[in-house]
Amino acid sequence: MNKLSALALAGLIAAPGAFAADVQFGGDVDFDYYNVRGSENDRATGFEQRIRLATAIDAGNGVSVNARLNLFNDRWAGDNSGSAIDENPFTTRGNRTVQLDYGFVRFPLGPGALSVGRQISSWNHNMTASDDRRDRIGYATRVAGQTLSISYDRRQQIDDTDRATDGQQLNVAFLGPIGATGWNYGILFTQFEAGASGAGDTGVGYGLRGATLVSPYVSGVMGPVDMTVGMHYLGGSRGTVYTEDTFAGFIRAGFQATPDIRLEGQVFNQQGGALVAGGFDSFSSLIHNSPDHDVTATRIGGLNLGGQGTGDEDGPFGDQTDNSTTLVAIRAQLAISPVVTLTPAIGWVNYDRDHLDIDEDVTFVDLRADYQLNPATNLFAAIGYADSEDLLGNNTSGFVTGVNVQF
Repeated sequence: MNKLSALALAGLIAAPGAFAADVQFGGDVDFDYYNVRGSENDRATGFEQRIRLATAIDAGNGVSVNARLNLFNDRWAGDNSGSAIDENPFTTRGNRTVQLDYGFVRFPLGPGALSVGRQISSWNHNMTASDDRRDRIGYATRVAGQTLSISYDRRQQIDDTDRATDGQQLNVAFLGPIGATGWNYGILFTQFEAGASGAGDTGVGYGLRGATLVSPYVSGVMGPVDMTVGMHYLGGSRGTVYTEDTFAGFIRAGFQATPDIRLEGQVFNQQGGALVAGGFDSFSSLIHNSPDHDVTATRIGGLNLGGQGTGDEDGPFGDQTDNSTTLVAIRAQLAISPVVTLTPAIGWVNYDRDHLDIDEDVTFVDLRADYQLNPATNLFAAIGYADSEDLLGNNTSGFVTGVNVQF
């Protein structure tokens, strides 16, 4: 972020109290062209654009306020500009209306810090949560050289006079180094609860009522190879989803083969229709790689890796207890020059959907090129293909090119 004088900011917003604050501002601009062939032989093509403005205000005494606005977040629609179309860009929530992306205050309390407001939530290398937004009260502190985080999230409130429609989440996380090994770890314990039993007057209840999540990971270096191992369990809900035991996990490793070539590989598996957050890096531009508030136009929903973790044969999601997904993929990062990078990838995915009588293999290939025009501006193009005809009725592909500016 760049620093903005408190005097100038105070003049702009007519807030004399801001004179004592240290204010920084920044943001980003994205512009993309996309051409996607998805399931059932449909094709989408167009342009999308996003502008975000962020501020970080140090009010002194350890108190800070952080916020970001979506100033423009829409697909180009010509004379119908601003109207909703089939899919919203970048985020599945809202489009052109100026919106708060996140906004929270943090202040010291005892041996740690308390944060209150709309906050970003990511966990376990984007497998468990990826760029989500949470209305959260959180407390973080250090305990025996480790970080302890405790938080409460209000995940659902449809009617503030009807507690049965409320959904809430309690989180406890530990993370830090593993002794002097050079490895680090994180582990998250979460319990999902409803405000009251039943579906409430609106007929809507909390889908994850009573569910339990346990999500650990470790990462470190073995010789020339850096490794990450992550997994999670989610199940036991008395609501409509993740009613059964579900598991997901991955092992990812990489090394610098030469000063200009990095090689990576990974294996992923989920059992029982497990949760797989949208931003999980599958090495494919068509499969996930699409965080909750940075949704990519090339993501193909029919190639998602996870499920809803249900066990009801007649329910809306079927019995997913025998479902599984296995992914094996490799990727290279090739520094062609100090400003040009090529990233080819290839992988194989098995989709075993027992409740749909599907057991299909899909092979994908991907290629991305990045050109760092200057420190603030990156130009890119990416193309992906998957032989998904047996799974989706046609082979799928996606092409996107655009520019990202950080300021």
